[in-house]
Amino acid sequence: MTAVEVQPANAVLALDGSCQLRAIAFFSNGTQRDVTDTAEFQSNAESVAAVSHDGRVQAKGLPGEAAVLVRFLKEMAVCHVTVPRTDTDFKSPPVHNFIDKFVWNKLQQLGIQPAELTDDTTFLRRVFLDTIGTLPTTNEARTFLTSKQPDKRQELIGQLLNREEYGVYQSLKWADLLRLDSNALGPQSSVGFNRWLRKQFRENRPYDEFVRDILTAKGSTQAESPAALYLTLNEPKELGSSMSQLFLGIRIECAECHHHPFEKWSQGDFYAFAGLFTSVANKTLPNGAKAIMVKAGNDLKHPRTQEVTTAKGLGELLTPDDVPRTLPDDRREHLADWITSESNPYFSRAIVNRVWSSYFNRGLVDPVDDLRATNPASNEELLAALAEHIQQNRFDLKVLTRTILESRTYQLSHQKNESNGDDTQNFSRADFRPVPAEVLLDAICQATDVPEKFNGWPLGARAIEVWDNRMPSYFFRIFGRPTRTTVCACERGDAPSISQALHLLNSPEIDDKIRDSHGRVRRLLDSELSPGEVVDEMFLSTVSRFPTQLERELMLQAVDRSPDRREIFEDLMWTLLNMKEFLFNH
Repeated sequence: MTAVEVQPANAVLALDGSCQLRAIAFFSNGTQRDVTDTAEFQSNAESVAAVSHDGRVQAKGLPGEAAVLVRFLKEMAVCHVTVPRTDTDFKSPPVHNFIDKFVWNKLQQLGIQPAELTDDTTFLRRVFLDTIGTLPTTNEARTFLTSKQPDKRQELIGQLLNREEYGVYQSLKWADLLRLDSNALGPQSSVGFNRWLRKQFRENRPYDEFVRDILTAKGSTQAESPAALYLTLNEPKELGSSMSQLFLGIRIECAECHHHPFEKWSQGDFYAFAGLFTSVANKTLPNGAKAIMVKAGNDLKHPRTQEVTTAKGLGELLTPDDVPRTLPDDRREHLADWITSESNPYFSRAIVNRVWSSYFNRGLVDPVDDLRATNPASNEELLAALAEHIQQNRFDLKVLTRTILESRTYQLSHQKNESNGDDTQNFSRADFRPVPAEVLLDAICQATDVPEKFNGWPLGARAIEVWDNRMPSYFFRIFGRPTRTTVCACERGDAPSISQALHLLNSPEIDDKIRDSHGRVRRLLDSELSPGEVVDEMFLSTVSRFPTQLERELMLQAVDRSPDRREIFEDLMWTLLNMKEFLFNH
């Protein structure tokens, strides 16, 4: 058999509509056959369009898009199903940059009206948490909220991208992905790796150069370099699957034991790609440290056929003829050339999708590291435009980030309207997102003005600065800090739990911060500020806004009625720290 075709390849259904798919198999002798009754059908968005075992597609009442995978033997095809609303009079909002143009076009096709532009208060907190993992100070919040400058959002974005915390926060995210695990690497190697990561983001190193350094790292694993990664990933198969997932968005490990169930990759492709990492070795130095070195690479055997699979890249862009067979050539150098090449169809798409996900809580392709024909982007034109954009700007991650942050799409409100309430695919409104463990702990410390004491770290060190992922911390554990055992972004937990709620409500550690004699509440009460000004400061320090008129009046009434002013304001701080508005980024 040479191919399978699905008919129709594209379908537009009403909200309650349905259609029948046909699967046609084509054979090498020129014949074809209807195999609908024996083919497999699977939808990637069951809430939008479900499919039965015999190929009947049924819309489920929600607007959006679904990709229905049709598989027969080792061949696959995809039917793209669109389910638009027809009861919405779409009104195109203003366009801030090219991102908005593509998003509005998609929403118009689906009949979904995007939310309004969010207010300054929400934007301020959102962009601080997303970009630098840090709350604005009360002075920063007051200055921004009272400013009348028409371009103050653009100016704030530029300031945040140039702050030290930007590099610290981005390096934390990449430390998770690159498995900077202190147990596996040891403290000295972990410190060196972390310093290298910080330097890359502080200096805004082009992403293609950043990746090349990782792919070709060698030398002491305790140096300021990414060489320590090869202590954690020290087998060709593990290196191949991890690097493919990280930098290409391809989960090639699914082909290690059998043909990839949802893609074209075979076992042969898996072992041919893993063979590119057989030139990596390590040795022990006189001081006991490890060093990554280069040896002559070898091709791996196919586990089923026992035939040698000649090392090559995924697809046809890095052929066996391009891979060196002898020293001093390092196979990884040629791999790095191929991966970072502009002609590579995966590299640019993978990184823009990953960056997009970090600001919208969902990739254009979701999961963020699973790019394949059978899992298409929710907005393919936008993904292609972003990939072209980062290439044109020489893989400058700050330029890409600024473009995303300045878009109206990023600055939409989380408030739902009649048409977008059920939309989870097309970025018609902002999502409520849990704040990562380290960021949330830092926010509590900043709000109460009482630092956390981390074992072995100086007082005042922030959670996003702590490189040791094994630092004993009940807070980190229940709020989902990853142990860095995989390169998957999914390892970080973000699901709210009862343990989290109970800890925030009853934790003696948080209560001690609220009641600390040198903390914010006590300092404000000892100042010459009026009760109304104290209330303002507490709201600005937690939810980055001024209280509403009703909130201020209720608080001042409580103060007037209570004989214990301190207890009232401590209770207010406790309440603010437990508000959804504080615990979530929206």
